[in-house]
This record gives sequence, structure tokens and C-alpha cells, in this order.
Amino acid sequence: MFVDAPLIKEKQGIGVHLMVVNGDQFARDIDAAVHEKAREGYELMNSMPIESSKSVMGSYTYNFTSGIMLIFKKEGT
Repeated sequence: MFVDAPLIKEKQGIGVHLMVVNGDQFARDIDAAVHEKAREGYELMNSMPIESSKSVMGSYTYNFTSGIMLIFKKEGT
């Protein structure tokens, strides 16, 4: 299951806006996804952050977390 990271703009420098993760909302979204799958009889086995990159002003590139992949397995298997 992929959970998108909610991004917000953060002002940096000379009119450059970088996208950063809204950590509080992201944590709530992940928690809700884990609880939803637990109600369906699955347990969380692994999680992997998914990174993306963005170019700003053509020369500066930065990486950010665009989401997280949650790996579940059916309980009892």
C-alpha cells in the first residue's frame, strides 16, 4: 500500500519555494492505513520511504519524501 506524503511549500531564499512534508499529517495518514489493514486481518511487515527529486531554477535539485510503501501480510500465514 502506498501512502502519499502531504506536501506544503516552504519559502527558501530568493523567491524559491521548496516542498516539504507535513510530518504531522503524514504520521496520521500512515497510522490510519496501518489500523485499516489490521482491521482487515493484515500485519505490517515492512515500510520503505519513496524519495523524489525536484529541480528548482534549472540548476538546484533537491530530494524529498513523496510517500511511503507499506508491506503487509495476512495474519497467520
